[in-house]
Order: sequence, then structure tokens, then C-alpha cells
Amino acid sequence: MSYTTRPAIESDLEWLDPFYEELMKPYVELTHRWDQGKFRESFSPEDTQIIQFNNQDIGMLKVEQRDEYIYLGDIQIKREFQRRGIGSQIINDLIQKSNSKALPIRLRVLKGNPAMKLYQRLGFTVVNEFNNCYELECPV
Repeated sequence: MSYTTRPAIESDLEWLDPFYEELMKPYVELTHRWDQGKFRESFSPEDTQIIQFNNQDIGMLKVEQRDEYIYLGDIQIKREFQRRGIGSQIINDLIQKSNSKALPIRLRVLKGNPAMKLYQRLGFTVVNEFNNCYELECPV
């Protein structure tokens, strides 16, 4: 399954905000209250890539290179494109990139989010537990 990415632009916020809420609100509400304006307030196009499939915008990706690791801040894919291997391919590509830089990947996943199974299947393990989420790492 082949995907591409493009840099996000400010106008992407208009579809990303309701998209993000639709996907994430059910999992956030398992552990704490949903903050309606949080995504909009924290949206930074320069830190966000739009995931595309056949030139169609199907999701978002936030990856930050930090000193000691690569941080996967967000990966969201529209429901109709989930379970097709796109997310796995994106994460596997990121794992290859992290290995070439000799840096682990870290991310946080909300408790109750079924994406936990995907991350574990791809080699991530729990390194920290917080009230609402787990911090996972995929070692080099």
C-alpha cells in the first residue's frame, strides 16, 4: 500500500479539527474530559504532514526529531483507510529512518486505544505509564 505525504497548510485545520475529534474523542473520554479547542489551539502546520493515498488527503502525521529519540506525536488515518496497512507502512518507514540515525522512536498512546496492539506488533514496548496513557519505545 503506497502513500505519500505533503506539508500541512493552515487551511488543513478546517478538516483536521473535526477529523481529529471524531477519531480521538472516544479514547480521550475513557480517561479524562475532551477539551474542544485543544487541537485547534495547538495545530502547527510546520510540524504536520498530511498523509495521502492516490492524491487524496487521508490523515495526518507529526514526527519530531529530538536529541535522544524520534517522537511520533500523532498518526491519524481516516476510518475508511484504516486496516489497509498504511499506518503500519508509515511506522515501518519511520523505524527504518530511526535505525539509520541510531535513535529509538517514542510515542504516547491513550489507555484503551486499540492502536496499542499495532504498536506492540511493530516492536514497541511500554517504558512509562501515566494516568491517561502509556509511553512506548521502539529501540534501535
